[in-house]
Amino acid sequence: MKKFVLALGAVAMLGMTACDSSSSSSSNGSDSFGDSLSVAFGVAQGGQFAQMIENNFTEEQKAKFNKDSFLRGFKQVLMADTADMAYLQGISTGMQMIQSIMAWEQQGEISVNRNQLYSEFAKSFKGTINDEKIAADAAELQTLFNQLQVRMQTIMSERQQEAAAKANADAEENTQKGEAYMADLKAKDSSIKTTESGLSYKVIKQGTGALPTADDEVKVIYKGNLIDGTEFDSSNGEAVVFGLKQVVPGFREGLEMMNPGSKYILYIPASLAYGNQPAGSIPPGSTLIFEVEVTDFNN
Repeated sequence: MKKFVLALGAVAMLGMTACDSSSSSSSNGSDSFGDSLSVAFGVAQGGQFAQMIENNFTEEQKAKFNKDSFLRGFKQVLMADTADMAYLQGISTGMQMIQSIMAWEQQGEISVNRNQLYSEFAKSFKGTINDEKIAADAAELQTLFNQLQVRMQTIMSERQQEAAAKANADAEENTQKGEAYMADLKAKDSSIKTTESGLSYKVIKQGTGALPTADDEVKVIYKGNLIDGTEFDSSNGEAVVFGLKQVVPGFREGLEMMNPGSKYILYIPASLAYGNQPAGSIPPGSTLIFEVEVTDFNN
């Protein structure tokens, strides 16, 4: 995303240079190439920004992100007078500073007085240049930055410890729930077997032919659920290919028992899956249930 924004900035600077160097007929709509470029640039970049939000934002972030507000800010800059380079430079400088301020507020839990910051910036910017004072001010700021870095590192460390403690507590609870779930399930269904490693499985159908090994690629149709029924992954009814070395240990062990045509249900404890770490929508310590059909494999 940073490279993408920088690329846009480079294009914008080229555009401003062109505007400064000569007058353009595109302003009155007579430049058909300019019109084509305007349409293509707008459509492509608008779609890419929407895709970036869709693919990289959490559902909570998407809910909070107001596209109309984004467009209002985007238009404010886009429609600015490109002949007023000082104004555009002010916008650019302000955007860089606000990113730092947001990081201080979010990561350092510091309340920044933006009115005061602007007032002092304006006085210093419009005041008499004194090299010695500027150097002294920069040294004082560097001292504060060093203190800020320590503070932010301390806060981040505390947050990581809190997150780790919560993850461990959640993992322990989920592991216990998984064990209770499997004990109850196996008491009701004697066809469920458990291997020495702790993987439980139920054979729905056993296929024929050779068995895949850890070096093979398998073609499978699968669906993955948590013990509460939440689906976290699926091939959507289509066969997909992946190497056995790419999957969690419990899934690999199950596949190594399945020749083409086999259908199993695999009950994978956290110790053979993602352990005490969350993985996407999978909570820490989760027991995973896979309905798997092997259609083929390549060695």
